Amino acid sequence: MNQYRQWVLGVFGMALCGVSTLGYCLPKLSDDEGYILVAMKIEQGYVPSHITLDTDGWLSDLRFEDVTSNYNYWLEVVDAGSYTWDRVYLAKQTYIDISEQDYVINVEAGKINYAGHLSMYTEMNGSLNFLIGGARFYFNNKASQALEYMEASHPEVLAQYNLNYTGKEKDHFFEYAKAIEGNQL
Repeated sequence: MNQYRQWVLGVFGMALCGVSTLGYCLPKLSDDEGYILVAMKIEQGYVPSHITLDTDGWLSDLRFEDVTSNYNYWLEVVDAGSYTWDRVYLAKQTYIDISEQDYVINVEAGKINYAGHLSMYTEMNGSLNFLIGGARFYFNNKASQALEYMEASHPEVLAQYNLNYTGKEKDHFFEYAKAIEGNQL
């Protein structure tokens, strides 16, 4: 009877997960975990096959695929720490190493951590097998766009965890937006 009850509760929980925006499906963060919000904008040129971020530890690189030609966002649960943009892969073996640019996302436990958008411009030859004009990268703070993405795509996460800007410069936009929420004219 006890196994039947656990099965019914499990099915009920999955049903709530499928129709809920109240956080029933959220993974429980451990004390040393937080969310990382990785954001990339392809401004012009080639769309990479995937990108990687690096952190300390053995086999701890993060890999993000399904890159599109405009805005790209990925939200993942990760261990607290610093994550550096590492490589932009143009093909399986062809990549641009951007680790020396020192684009870092610091992840604090119990928060949704955002440090900026990586913007990329490239110029490729006609067969897309090498760069003819090089590649340019910029790391920009687009906090309002990150907030819009979270509100539209992950409202249940946003309801439970605070957005945290961890870029190089101080920015209090997320705190300001939270303070005026519900006080619209």
